Amino acid sequence: MEKFSRIKSESGYQVNGKIKKNQVLYSDDYIEIVKYEDWTIQKGKDFVICIPVLIEQNKFIIREEYIPTYKMVEGQERHLACVGGHIEEGETPEEALLREIEEEAGLVIRDTYQIEFMKPMFVNKGSTIKCHAAILPLAESDYHEVEIKGDGSKTEAMSKTIYLDNKYINSLFTSDIVTEFMLMKLKKFMNIE
Repeated sequence: MEKFSRIKSESGYQVNGKIKKNQVLYSDDYIEIVKYEDWTIQKGKDFVICIPVLIEQNKFIIREEYIPTYKMVEGQERHLACVGGHIEEGETPEEALLREIEEEAGLVIRDTYQIEFMKPMFVNKGSTIKCHAAILPLAESDYHEVEIKGDGSKTEAMSKTIYLDNKYINSLFTSDIVTEFMLMKLKKFMNIE
């Protein structure tokens, strides 16, 4: 019974001013699985992603990450991903993105730089998690570089940041729809077909 020790019996939600009960099927530090109406729904932290574009260098930054989820299905250890991560409690999407850019890309963005997020989107219809995404065109005066430290996790230590010349964008192979979507947005931003 140890594996079910995190199961909770119920939590509430509001419909038309009335509190309804829903059953929590599973809960840990990252996700909660609940029964809501007749759906099983994943609740969790929203996240931020971006592709920094270094304008003067004619490069963009992407990640080569160790992703256990994809490895389990495909056997391949490394996959392309955007710079980003979860929004921590008390953080705004902007604060989370600035933290992730420093951790994963080694860039500290100047205070006056304006991040323009796209409309936040749900990950899928079975989840309350939203993705806050941005393409970040950066002039050299918009940032300074620091050592990439990551977040201290094992998977982060197994991943790396890649600075790619814009001419290689059409030769990239993605594994997930979020990274593919962001590369499509990047191509549009750079007028690449």
